Amino acid sequence: MKRLLVAFLLVVVSIPFMLKADKSKPRVNEVAPVLPYSYSQVLLSSPGLRSPAADLLFMNLCYLTGNDVFNRWKERKFTEEEWKRLIENVEVIEKLDPYYFDPLYYLGSYVPWKVEKNRELLLKINSILLHGNQMIKDWRLPFFVGFNYFYFLNDKVKGAKYLKIASQMKGAPFYLKLLVPRLYAESGKIDLAIAVTYEELKRTEEGAVKKELKRRLKALLAIKELDRAIRIYRNRFGKCPSSLQDLVKSGIIRAIPEDPYGGKFYIEKKNCTVWTTSNLRPVKKSTSSR
Repeated sequence: MKRLLVAFLLVVVSIPFMLKADKSKPRVNEVAPVLPYSYSQVLLSSPGLRSPAADLLFMNLCYLTGNDVFNRWKERKFTEEEWKRLIENVEVIEKLDPYYFDPLYYLGSYVPWKVEKNRELLLKINSILLHGNQMIKDWRLPFFVGFNYFYFLNDKVKGAKYLKIASQMKGAPFYLKLLVPRLYAESGKIDLAIAVTYEELKRTEEGAVKKELKRRLKALLAIKELDRAIRIYRNRFGKCPSSLQDLVKSGIIRAIPEDPYGGKFYIEKKNCTVWTTSNLRPVKKSTSSR
């Protein structure tokens, strides 16, 4: 009798959600509306059933963004206001169930590509992901945040900061350890890139990763040496050298160091700083035809 009563109550509390989902269900010639979720209304209509309610709301959200088949396989173009509402709906779902990973994965891996030119929405996504990471310790959450910063928001320093957090979490792929110092280096923060690489070398025990970190460190130290030589040249001659050969001719350095990645160091005239044609990645050697 008790189990029947519980089952009956579950059906009763789910009716509002079923009706809401039915109303928003896409028709063949009709665009389904993106309705805002209300955290307080969900709590009132389904007290004690936060997790099932979160499941149901996320199913509805996926149904909305995955209904291409109803439009002859053409992707639906949501307005920025609709995307804002979808992002806020994920926030409501996470309030209902703070340990629900799937909505955060949806938010981090899919949505940024749809709102890539809207800085406000990208920052909102990052805020929700970071809040979720307080409850769910998964390397992918700070990775998504870091990726959004350096790829969409063009902030490599903040991108490196969160990718570093991701790289130190369980299950993170080894390439993150190499990506972090490269982003710092590309931002002109060579000392920070070197410090991070030294730190990872101390932490890392895996042979192949250690080997790559040593190669990265060698390249970064060469860049730092050349940048120091350029500063000396500018103080002495009052101008940026036209090429790295000027540093050799003036006796500031004996020779231009080799890039361990197979590239060539050069001077970026805009900032009078050193970079490499390899971009700190292995250069494929072209085979000459006989």
